[in-house]
Amino acid sequence: MKPFFIVLLAADFALPATAQTSPVLYPALSKTLDSLAFVDQRPMQEMMRGQTADSTKKRLVAEQYVNFARHQPVLEAIVKKCGYPGTKQVGETSAKNFFLLVQHADAYPVFQEKILKIMSAEVQRKNADNRSFAYLTDRVALNRGQPQTYCSQVEYKADGQPTPRNLLDPANVDKRRASIGMEPLEAYLAKIREMQQQSRQPKQK
Repeated sequence: MKPFFIVLLAADFALPATAQTSPVLYPALSKTLDSLAFVDQRPMQEMMRGQTADSTKKRLVAEQYVNFARHQPVLEAIVKKCGYPGTKQVGETSAKNFFLLVQHADAYPVFQEKILKIMSAEVQRKNADNRSFAYLTDRVALNRGQPQTYCSQVEYKADGQPTPRNLLDPANVDKRRASIGMEPLEAYLAKIREMQQQSRQPKQK
């Protein structure tokens, strides 16, 4: 069974890099985060547009990891200089883009754990999204070799079907998901299957 860290469901987190609708404390930082997120998402979006040659997929995957490595020290510097860039600091879109970038820093587990600890307090202040916090909680747990709580991360069976990966107390996962506004697990898996199906559709000429 091939493990797979779900990168992000576009409907949940892939917000457009547009101007914020309300004033923010750090507008320049907001633009920086949106630009980094655009670069982060570009290879994945290209792969999801339709059928892609294996050689192209390999190139795009390699490009992804180069981007992840380039962005991590930038994120670290942002937190050191400005603190946590939450909704109040950079707006909802850019705050979720910051989370997206942190989510992809798997090669830097200490950094992810640091952000998770900071983010916990920011969720209580309503300055960070609780679903984003759930995703990062699961990510950090699996990177530690521990079971995940909310089942935001999946792995693929031999037939390509997504299935929960190392899940804590599966019988009560929907209760935990509902407590932070996430859909039931089966609906989440169905959404992933739908995205898989769409990615297999031939490109329109």
